[in-house]
Amino acid sequence: MQPLIDFMYWLNGLVWGMPIIILLLGTGLALSIYTKFMQITKFKTMWLTFARYRGYGGTTGISPFAIWAAVSGATIGVGNIAGTSTAIYFGGPGALFWMFVTGLLGMVTKAFESALGVWSRRVRPNGEIEGGAPYYIRLIPGIGPVLAVLFALFAWISAFGIGNMVQANNVALGAEWIAASILGDVDKKLVDLAAGVLIMVLVALVVLGGLKRIAETASFLVPFMVVWYIIGGLVIWLANPVYFGKAIAEIIRGAFVPEAIIGGAAGWTILSAIRWGVARGLFSNEAGLGSAPNAYAYMKTDHPGRVAMYGGVEVFVDTIVVCMVTGLTNVTMLIKAQELTGYTYEQIIIGGALSGGEVLKGAKMAMWAFSQFYGVWAGIVVGVALFLFALTTLLTWEWYGEVNFVYFFCRTLSLPEKPARWLWRVLWVLPIVPAAYLGAEYFGLFWDFADTMNGLMAIPNLVAVAVLAPVAWAVIKDFTERHLRTTGL
Repeated sequence: MQPLIDFMYWLNGLVWGMPIIILLLGTGLALSIYTKFMQITKFKTMWLTFARYRGYGGTTGISPFAIWAAVSGATIGVGNIAGTSTAIYFGGPGALFWMFVTGLLGMVTKAFESALGVWSRRVRPNGEIEGGAPYYIRLIPGIGPVLAVLFALFAWISAFGIGNMVQANNVALGAEWIAASILGDVDKKLVDLAAGVLIMVLVALVVLGGLKRIAETASFLVPFMVVWYIIGGLVIWLANPVYFGKAIAEIIRGAFVPEAIIGGAAGWTILSAIRWGVARGLFSNEAGLGSAPNAYAYMKTDHPGRVAMYGGVEVFVDTIVVCMVTGLTNVTMLIKAQELTGYTYEQIIIGGALSGGEVLKGAKMAMWAFSQFYGVWAGIVVGVALFLFALTTLLTWEWYGEVNFVYFFCRTLSLPEKPARWLWRVLWVLPIVPAAYLGAEYFGLFWDFADTMNGLMAIPNLVAVAVLAPVAWAVIKDFTERHLRTTGL
């Protein structure tokens, strides 16, 4: 068993190593240059479209805001809290600068794949939409059909790990923090079990209604959870303006200067700041992975180029807003703690000098940072955010998996579609309680395997985005240069 575990760990590191990071970031940079940085030149158009459009002119599909909320519910997840904190732990404050840059470049990649998702969809005679990333990947000349099948396989397997069990486990963690803040000492396993059962029931009620019910649920949860978390961080910034200013300066300096105010001896380098900032930014916004088109393809819209605008806004909110709330709060409170106590970075983060000896890594760093201001109430502030972030990811990834499960077994192997969809939805809810109750030590091997599949999704998708880039850009330009002027919307 151990050799298999070691192999999976090695393979996961290879797939999510520098080559795939360079490929994802390089695609964003190349597309930015190709479009003359549309994330800047079309920034106003993105937000006006997002704010004003309500599906006018679309003949079929689901409300634009509901679909955007569903996709955002998937990207705004545990990575925004734990992933951002991990980037700081390994790369220093400068990692946040490179995460910001990654978000800007990812806006273009996400815009392109979102436009392709709608451009390649088809409407059945009964009016139902059929679309997603495999539907444009298969249009690559020659190898397209094979790459589409591989993508679908990678996607539905990874959904069980990244979209299901990891999220269920973090829902339980959020429930633990909430319960501890309200009740004090609690039986964590009992809380985990209760959270798992509750989430299984909620998820079953939602996903059995398909994408429409998932999107409608997300349209209520996502605005609340984003505003909740932003306010939680904003209050800390306003209460600590001096340290907040120092945090911004430290983030910029740490991106280019190896030694930083809060711990130059921690082994941070410019390379580590770039590596961890880029990696965690990409993990969070999923730009280039091909996940979001599986939902954007079902948006009610009058033009596929319009959906590209929603994709750009989604990445901006995820990485440049929500991730920065976590990052800036962490760095602000780290600098404040160091100046007031005299402890070094190693003593605070690695030695746990202010956390009872506990290493502050991942979500624990964010929890510690918020607790320095909110005290025992931090469990509610961060716990509610973590709970909802994980829940909405769990809901939307069900649909991502379903689209690709159906493509793999029904479109490719010609199995009946309706039983396949119901089988998938039943299978989806089964691991939730065990994952919430048992935790990472029981599912680590599968999680690594699913994480590897998640990374492999990017390869066929990026090939398709590169090959079809002229098509996507022509669609986007037609929308911004002709359609908008004609409709005024």
